[in-house]
Amino acid sequence: MTETEYKRLLIDVALISDYDKKDEVVDLLRICNVTFEKTGAFAYSGIWDQRKEYIYLSIIPDRLLQLKTHSKFIKELCYEIYPVTNEYTLSDILFKPGALPALEEVSQEILFKDIQKQVIEEIQSAKYIIWIAMAWFTDPILYRALLKKKEEGISIEIVLDDNSQNRNSGLPFDDDFCTHWVKIESLYKNIMHDKFCIIDLHTVVHGTFNWTKAANYNKETISIDKNKATAESFADEFMKLKSH
Repeated sequence: MTETEYKRLLIDVALISDYDKKDEVVDLLRICNVTFEKTGAFAYSGIWDQRKEYIYLSIIPDRLLQLKTHSKFIKELCYEIYPVTNEYTLSDILFKPGALPALEEVSQEILFKDIQKQVIEEIQSAKYIIWIAMAWFTDPILYRALLKKKEEGISIEIVLDDNSQNRNSGLPFDDDFCTHWVKIESLYKNIMHDKFCIIDLHTVVHGTFNWTKAANYNKETISIDKNKATAESFADEFMKLKSH
């Protein structure tokens, strides 16, 4: 795991924690630099030849004290996600002053064909979580792609419009996934019309494409946004929908 990947996972895990000041912690972590320091010192952990590794969290000096007030929570997260190996184990997490990190790279890709194939590729790339909000979901191929990721331990939640097509799709949503059925209460026959998928709170696939067999033959469009800020905006909407 690279330092960038570790920092991203640290933020993602903090976001889904029940820590009462997690928003403040996440804001601080975003402006931290993460540095690994592997040492030659033996860990004496019971594993032969295992060495100590340290993690440094560097932040601008005027936010260092604020970061340290959350040190117990942050250290618990760091130990939780640290990938222990036979070669190294985490010895400590240290906080120190430093400069602002480089700006996160963002990208956007617009697609008009082979959409199902690209959606599957994005699903396969997931490492931690997949959140889906879909007006219509009847495609067994996409469903099987999600089942494979579930077998890998990926956390998956789905928000669906509570309509007859979804209910009669033959796909056992409630048996396989944490599924939230949304019915829009109105004087009119309204539906939950969203069509987006959030992956690892960093990538969003969204557009006109419903996850149905018929959509593969329609003229459809999706945008694949790899942008933390965009992903968090969609995540906010997902949280609203699932609690509807």
